[in-house]
Amino acid sequence: MPLARILVTGFGPFLSVEENPSGSLAGALKNDPPEGVEVTARVLPVSFEAAPAHLAAALDAMDGAPDALLAMGVHAGEGFRLERRARAVFDSHKPDSEGRWGAEIAALPEGTLESSLDFEDLRSTLLAAGARQASISENAGGYVCERTYHALLSHGHRLGVASLFLHVPPVVALSTAEQLPIVRSLVARVAAPRPEAAGAPPIPPHLSEES
Repeated sequence: MPLARILVTGFGPFLSVEENPSGSLAGALKNDPPEGVEVTARVLPVSFEAAPAHLAAALDAMDGAPDALLAMGVHAGEGFRLERRARAVFDSHKPDSEGRWGAEIAALPEGTLESSLDFEDLRSTLLAAGARQASISENAGGYVCERTYHALLSHGHRLGVASLFLHVPPVVALSTAEQLPIVRSLVARVAAPRPEAAGAPPIPPHLSEES
């Protein structure tokens, strides 16, 4: 049986975050993936403009479409946060690594996009793998994470594959080594074959009228 293929991305250091676990986790998953899964990993720049471009380049460099897409970023909370949707406006009050603010970016014409995955199932997967806290979020933060998630969902819709963004806790709350088995279980779940893969058309992300 062929391996399920998933593209996993994280981010490098930015602003006051000197150690970004999302980027470290992406690399660790490539080196030690779940059984039956092949992980392609990329660390994206914390840039409103460059992150989506690097994401697109990573997909173009793959030999064929992956079976799933997972992007990760770090947030200030102590638990894992599953992002259900990506808005088309970016209202975070902090600049990216290039000094650009979200308010400078025009609203994206596609509007808000929403993942079609079963979030209660994903939350249960995180908790079963040892996460002390796991929540489902309706607001991805309005920063580069949200911009990247919007691009990820657009690519996922185009390719007909599962797409998800996960916010992970900072290393002061939970070390990368402690996070790895939890995120590995999520990767295995997201990359698992779905009924639509057997021939039914893929479920597109939800498009909202909200901008």
